[in-house]
Amino acid sequence: MKIILILLFLPLNLLAIDPDKEYILTPDSIGWEYEELTVTTEDGYGLNTWIYAPNTDSEKDEVLILAYPDAGNMSYFVYHASILANLGYTVITFDYRGFGKSSDFEIKPNNLFHLEFSYDLKAMVDFTDKRFKDKSLGIWGLSMGTMVTTYAYEKIKNKIDFLIYDAFVYSPNEHIQRIKSLKGKETFSPIESDDYIQKWKAINIPILLFTGEDDKITTAQDANSNRHEFSVKSEIEIYDGGHLMGFQHNKELGFGTWYSTQMDEFIQKN
Repeated sequence: MKIILILLFLPLNLLAIDPDKEYILTPDSIGWEYEELTVTTEDGYGLNTWIYAPNTDSEKDEVLILAYPDAGNMSYFVYHASILANLGYTVITFDYRGFGKSSDFEIKPNNLFHLEFSYDLKAMVDFTDKRFKDKSLGIWGLSMGTMVTTYAYEKIKNKIDFLIYDAFVYSPNEHIQRIKSLKGKETFSPIESDDYIQKWKAINIPILLFTGEDDKITTAQDANSNRHEFSVKSEIEIYDGGHLMGFQHNKELGFGTWYSTQMDEFIQKN
């Protein structure tokens, strides 16, 4: 029941930057071992960071960094992260500047994302690359997190080995038009749409795309139409449900079971 209640309040469909400074959970709330520390960006911002210890019985040679969506903070993904840690992955979550316990930052709520969030992700990749030299590194980007990762890709590509994107934004212009049509909200992109598209087309490492069959903002049709436009062949998994609802797909198997299994198979295969 506790998981269900938390899911009801996950801020996944606001489609506006809306940080939460307070944590609703910490990993030790559910009995998971973790380390909390601060990672400092090149421009001096402190990012609060949680490192989830992998299940020692199934520890793997990969680290996952979560780049989450546009609202809440990393505490809304404690259960998600712990499920992947239970599979044996070292999972690292962090708060963007202006979110959670990270350094304060002036947020423009109507932006699709802030370019500065990509600086935060780069700092996390640099830290992780040094801390876990013997492990492969992947990024799990969700909605806004896919844009943050795509913008940062050129500067981090030599340190990451795979990407997992859910609710990927392919075109900022189309994304803005859909948000206005469906939600009546005016939003803005900090990067020209054509420049952004060229950035994701240059992605040349293994990538898994998750998409919701009922997602009206980042659609399954987008994923199917664009999957071959990457510099490397992408894989795609379509789940029943709307925007970022993949962890509830095949819920009779258990929360996150289907989703984490697809992630695990993709990572081990690649």
